[in-house]
Amino acid sequence: MKNFNLPFPKQKIPQSLIFNPRGSDSYRMFNTKNGNLIGEMVAYPSVKQDVFIDRLLIYKDRRNGYGKNFLNFAKNMSKNFGFEGRMSVCAGTLAEDPFNPPHIFYRKYGFTSDNKKLLKMIDQHMNKNKQLNYRTMPDLMMYYDPELKIKNTKSLWQKIKNIFKNI
Repeated sequence: MKNFNLPFPKQKIPQSLIFNPRGSDSYRMFNTKNGNLIGEMVAYPSVKQDVFIDRLLIYKDRRNGYGKNFLNFAKNMSKNFGFEGRMSVCAGTLAEDPFNPPHIFYRKYGFTSDNKKLLKMIDQHMNKNKQLNYRTMPDLMMYYDPELKIKNTKSLWQKIKNIFKNI
């Protein structure tokens, strides 16, 4: 039997796959090696022309990038709807996991809020690498707008250019 070379390079199988059962707003992530359920997300387009993430929960394998994968998936879904990657979420402590408020996770991804007082508190906890107090941290409406991030990057780039101009 001849050994044929495939016209395409060998592809790596991803560590996780996202599945949408029956076209619903619920998405589930599975591990491709053992078939275990990693987490779930409920997300749908809202009237504010963004994708609202109603629920995002990673079950056991936390801090492996699965939550970020879900957010990237939601951002791509937002782009497919023509919303340019905008997302919103009500960050709040879940009954399934009361000791890990998700506010810092969303903030690290680039979400912001109109409540500057709570954002300042979240940023202080992030800088000190401390966990938020789940008893006193209220639910917070947060949003992700990629244009805001681009504007901040451009202004930083302009500052760097100006430093080198003066040298």
